[in-house]
Amino acid sequence: MNSHISPDEFYDNLASSYDALLKDSKYNVQHIYEGAKIFQKYNTNITGNILGKILDIGCGTGFLKDLLGGNFEYTGIDISQNMLNYASQRGYKTIHQPIAAALPEIPNHSYDFVFALGSLLFVENIHSTITNIERIARKSILLSLDLVSEDYKKEVVVPVYNHSEISIANAKEDYFIEGWISPTTGIAVKTRMIYIEKV
Repeated sequence: MNSHISPDEFYDNLASSYDALLKDSKYNVQHIYEGAKIFQKYNTNITGNILGKILDIGCGTGFLKDLLGGNFEYTGIDISQNMLNYASQRGYKTIHQPIAAALPEIPNHSYDFVFALGSLLFVENIHSTITNIERIARKSILLSLDLVSEDYKKEVVVPVYNHSEISIANAKEDYFIEGWISPTTGIAVKTRMIYIEKV
């Protein structure tokens, strides 16, 4: 078993090469592209100068902004300051905190759209996290939940959790894809894509 390092240290070290990893076919990073496709499928008729406020949980370098296009106002939460430095260069407002600490401080219905793509495997208490996401979102929620195998848990250097089987009510989309291949372990990870529209 690999000795664990903190997630912030791990992602600080990865920040300068992160965009290249997302674009490299060797790692087959599909969850973020699939998330953008789902969002665009349901939100093609948005009009207005500012199309809405997006909360990007575990935003990394803010790569999502490049995929979505449109004139959204972005706020990103991430544990890695180095990642957030890149996101702020893309125009993100940033929150430098762990997800579980940041979400309870955000007011009800303060973002139109909440994304959590590739970040919830680091959260231990998924139920309170989902409850907070539902509380914060006004219009829609896009989540990816990674099927984290025991082999992957043993090999990866940061603590991760498998939340792929939790029950999600009222999802308009809920299906598995080949999500990504870990650059550090070489293990392929299946990902559950979930899209929820608020009533």
